[in-house]
Amino acid sequence: MSFKKIFLSFIFGVFILNPYTVFGGLAVLLLPLMSVSFLSRFRGLNCEVFFIGLSLILISLLGVFSSVVHGIFQINHFKVAVSIVVYILLAHSIFYIFSRIGLMFDDFIHCILIAVSFNSLIIIFEIYFPSFRQMVESFLVPSGNVDWTEGFRYRGIASGGGASLSVLVPVATVLVLYLYSEKFLNVLSSFIHISILIFSVFFIGRTGLILLPLVALFFVFFNANKYFLKIAVGAVLFGLFAFVFSGNLKQVLVDQYGMGFYNYSVGFLFSGSSGLKEDGTVGIVMEFLTVMPQAFPEVLIGYGFYGGSEFQPWTDSGYSRMFLSVGYVFGLLFYILFFMTFRNVFFYKPFLFLTIGALLLIAEAKEPLIFTGYSARLYISILVIGLLSKRMAYRTNFQANRSLVKVPSPMSAS
Repeated sequence: MSFKKIFLSFIFGVFILNPYTVFGGLAVLLLPLMSVSFLSRFRGLNCEVFFIGLSLILISLLGVFSSVVHGIFQINHFKVAVSIVVYILLAHSIFYIFSRIGLMFDDFIHCILIAVSFNSLIIIFEIYFPSFRQMVESFLVPSGNVDWTEGFRYRGIASGGGASLSVLVPVATVLVLYLYSEKFLNVLSSFIHISILIFSVFFIGRTGLILLPLVALFFVFFNANKYFLKIAVGAVLFGLFAFVFSGNLKQVLVDQYGMGFYNYSVGFLFSGSSGLKEDGTVGIVMEFLTVMPQAFPEVLIGYGFYGGSEFQPWTDSGYSRMFLSVGYVFGLLFYILFFMTFRNVFFYKPFLFLTIGALLLIAEAKEPLIFTGYSARLYISILVIGLLSKRMAYRTNFQANRSLVKVPSPMSAS
């Protein structure tokens, strides 16, 4: 792998994982890169992108106004809207720099995958080498109410763990399958990446584990004709493996990692509906329906609450935060405008963009993950890169076709 791809993988690792070190947040060091976007006059980004970005900020300001009216006084939604614009400009700058030195769309996706897989690899090393975990955590600041130096929950070098980091695993698995379908990765490389990602998710969080089967279903849906035989053989082998070894799986996991790990990571999957209820995901998804605004004018302008302060009732659900912040009409408009920004790129690589979008829309029912967190930064990055790559390819093809057109000379005209 070339040095420029290693360097780009490092940049994406800092951007997506945003490590909070004892020296400060490393992602802040990337902000000067946005100057490239300004100096290039936002080449490739049309006025519509900026109009929609401004619209998202204006909607979030409605949330700020509503929060003042209801005595909450917060700007969390506004910060999220501004962050979306920052992510777009930063992704644009990264693309502009590295596309000029020869990297193509699949190279960018590969570098993002390397960054995520590297963090999963760090987690695996932390599992087997506790001293390595202590060393890594000595450079990171505490996050949330979890002691990341002990227990069976890990974050690697990310700023935090939990559902946000857990969802990043199935999202990265989509990147692996996409690159494999494009013949950018071979079978062995794909297997290594997927093994690292899936093994690490058991020690990160359960939400990602629940979403992994959806990745497989989307891959079958988009690639059934292309990989029918391989998919069929893989399904049979997986079924046989599950049938033969499922009886011993619990004992192996308990012996190797303890009953606490088993109950946390996979035990809920083998307990039927009661296990899913204990996991909390289903509860949060159902609970968000009970905290929605029901009175006027809150159904129209919300309460201005987007998490981060005292408010009752509320849940961690991203949808509940959106509608509690700005109401139903402007909340739906916020989602619609965001996806409208990139509507021209969704079918450029449909499996890649639509699958990740579907995963995040589902995960949004538990936590706000479409616009904030690791997967949001990854998704916005590849959407921007896809949009710019598509337009670059169009211009290249147009110029190539134009050069093939023969202009008749005056002599031939006569």
